[in-house]
Amino acid sequence: MKNLFPMKKKNVITGVIVFVILLYFVAIVFFGLRGETPVFFFSLFQNNTFRVALYFLTLVMAFLVLFNIAQIIYDRVKKREGSKLRLRLTLLFLLVTSIPFIAITIVSNNWISNFVNVFFMKDLENSLVGALGVSREFYKQYAEESVAEWREAYANRSLEDIGNGRLKKIDGIFLVDSERGIYGEVYSEVAELKDKLIGVNIEDLSREGWKREAMLGDEYLLISADTGDSGSLVLVRRVPTFITIYTQSISEGLQQFRTAKLMREELKTYIVLSFLIITMPFVLLSFYLGLIISRDVTHPIKELVIATQKVSNDELEYRVELKAKDELKMLIDSFNRMTNDLRINQELLKHSERSAAWRDIARKIAHEIKNPLTPIRLSAERVLRQYKNDDAYRGILAKGIDTILAEVQNITDMVNEFSSFARFPSSKLERQDIILFLDDIFEFLKETYKSVEFSISHGKKSVYLNFDRYQLRRAILNIVYNSINALENNGKIRIEGYNSSGKKDHYTIAVSDNGVGIDDDIKDRIFDPYYSKNGTGAGLGLSIVEKIVLDNNGRVWFESRPGKTTFYLEFEKA
Repeated sequence: MKNLFPMKKKNVITGVIVFVILLYFVAIVFFGLRGETPVFFFSLFQNNTFRVALYFLTLVMAFLVLFNIAQIIYDRVKKREGSKLRLRLTLLFLLVTSIPFIAITIVSNNWISNFVNVFFMKDLENSLVGALGVSREFYKQYAEESVAEWREAYANRSLEDIGNGRLKKIDGIFLVDSERGIYGEVYSEVAELKDKLIGVNIEDLSREGWKREAMLGDEYLLISADTGDSGSLVLVRRVPTFITIYTQSISEGLQQFRTAKLMREELKTYIVLSFLIITMPFVLLSFYLGLIISRDVTHPIKELVIATQKVSNDELEYRVELKAKDELKMLIDSFNRMTNDLRINQELLKHSERSAAWRDIARKIAHEIKNPLTPIRLSAERVLRQYKNDDAYRGILAKGIDTILAEVQNITDMVNEFSSFARFPSSKLERQDIILFLDDIFEFLKETYKSVEFSISHGKKSVYLNFDRYQLRRAILNIVYNSINALENNGKIRIEGYNSSGKKDHYTIAVSDNGVGIDDDIKDRIFDPYYSKNGTGAGLGLSIVEKIVLDNNGRVWFESRPGKTTFYLEFEKA
């Protein structure tokens, strides 16, 4: 039986894709509700495996969508059944899916552009520059405080006296000139400062009077102090850690802001592309599911169109074999019931026409032949009585007259069978258990024909059909009698009852034998009245079987090959 989803491998691939995208969707919703979506996607995009998997998933979905669209267009060009409707449904689904996506894309793009523009407003840059300026003012203030302390403490002292005092804000004093830079230590709170400062260039001091220098895990401020005759000195003061951190953070932020500002348009493009890449699997999945839905809707319609053409060509045996659900299943079942009813009615009509013609012939034959049979029999008997001599001729005459009487009796029996067929009674249908009925026939056959091996199988539960008990018994026995005549050595006949394949509301009775089978050249005539394969009898057995089955709202057919012949009788359950 065909399936509404015929490509099982394709369904497995679709199921896997849907499952992966569903997990992807759950992750987006989960992190989106927690407000961590940007961090989540930034982390994922740093993962090469995730990027490759996302690109591969998108490519697979795009391929499936394009492949199905190409297939639809190809079917439409070839003008195949259902292709026009499927093309319309596909375009409709694609349009319905595209409208919200296009709207969301346009709105998102505008929002992204506005957000980027707001982010890069000049006021934000000015704020960062201002914050950095405030930081510089801190350094300048530190430098001025250090110079002020130096002048207050050592204004009237020589260099030799500097090391004898204690300074609160200055951590070190070093000698410096323009050629050698810092070359000597005058005073230091930290012993390691000398090793770090000796040889440091002090050209930057001439511009602002101070410079920042990272040493010993901290930041120090180098401040120029002009002493006149005493020469030039450099004052060293450690900058508090929090000021260093704040200054560095502001400086880096301003640098990143200016770098990003130069790439503002590229940043917009990157964000939009990221949005498209993230959402594209969902869009392609929507397209693909739309294509599947259009296929699922149009496929049974296409099959129904084909079936309608078959029925119009009088192929009433054709059935729509599709697994479907809901209304589609009801439509397919209704169509199959309709074709089955048409076939049965056609068979009944043909059988009625054929039977009516043969019954008319039977009545005429019975009338024309039956009338002279009695005079022939009486005349033959009279001839034998009138011959009084007891000689050899009397024996010959008696034997000939016996033959005449026997043949007259055969003709009489045949005429009676013709008459019986001509006035075959109408069926009286009653609701009865077919299981008990078959068991009764089986017991009768098993006891009557000891030389034949009979067997039976059927459901153990009761199954009720509407049938004429007397007529159906006669039909099954006629089939069995034909089977017995076809048997050779080790003859076997089997009676089976079971639910019809694909039709739970029908029940089938099958009678099988292991006889010689039915020749192919007579299979089309097997149910014709007055046809006998062996040339014996009136040839009405299977014709009567067909009439009984049809009168009981059933159908009969057979399959035969050498070594096995099976007759099938199918009826609708009560």
